[in-house]
Amino acid sequence: MKNLLFLFIILTVLAASACGGGKKKTETPEDAQQNYENQKALAIASFRRGNFKQALTEIEEAQKMNDQDAEVYLIKGAIYFKLKDYPLAEDGYKKALGINPSYTSARFNLCGLYLVEKKYREAISECEAVVADPAYDARANAYTNIGIAYFSLGDMVKAREYYEKALQMNPSFVYARNELGKLYMATGSYAQAATEFELAIAGYAAYEEAHYNLGLAYLKVNNTPGACASFAKVVELSPNSEFGITSTRYLNTVCN
Repeated sequence: MKNLLFLFIILTVLAASACGGGKKKTETPEDAQQNYENQKALAIASFRRGNFKQALTEIEEAQKMNDQDAEVYLIKGAIYFKLKDYPLAEDGYKKALGINPSYTSARFNLCGLYLVEKKYREAISECEAVVADPAYDARANAYTNIGIAYFSLGDMVKAREYYEKALQMNPSFVYARNELGKLYMATGSYAQAATEFELAIAGYAAYEEAHYNLGLAYLKVNNTPGACASFAKVVELSPNSEFGITSTRYLNTVCN
């Protein structure tokens, strides 16, 4: 009898547990926000791994959870940019700005997109808004982007002005050094160009484009050994890139 009573108690407890387990836990606002942040984090992790299609699937799930967060559209735009779907990338960035017009990161990405699309006036406009934000960390990049846009429009005076603004903000900014060197090359100041490329390489030894550009500058000042050493370095760093392939041609012609 005691055994039967004990069994009855166990079955009653299990039944109660089963009933309790069948009830779906109500999601609190805090839980919902955490799930949403986790979903965005999954998309960002996939993006950083270069798995852009998976990142797109994950950010779209986040969008279903909250379609009023500007960051979702910034991430979505960045994914589409990597997938080279530039119209949808632009749409993402503009939607982010529609939600938050002062979202500087979205403007910076939109500026970069316009540079790729050769919409130079639009790029200048967006990056001017970026450099006007004193709290934004990448203003040196934005100044350089404006310089590139003016360079592409043929305005060398403005281009140099903005490269120098970038370097005033960050004297060791190798991206601006390389672009300023290219401007000097275009205006025939080859020795100055070589100096800028050397400074870029001093700041980032694996900067293959700067090594390649330095090789071209050395050729212009009749420093063939230096040019060949630069081209050899490009091939060492990145033999199958566009710069590596062209450097190999120089090594097989000029350096033989």
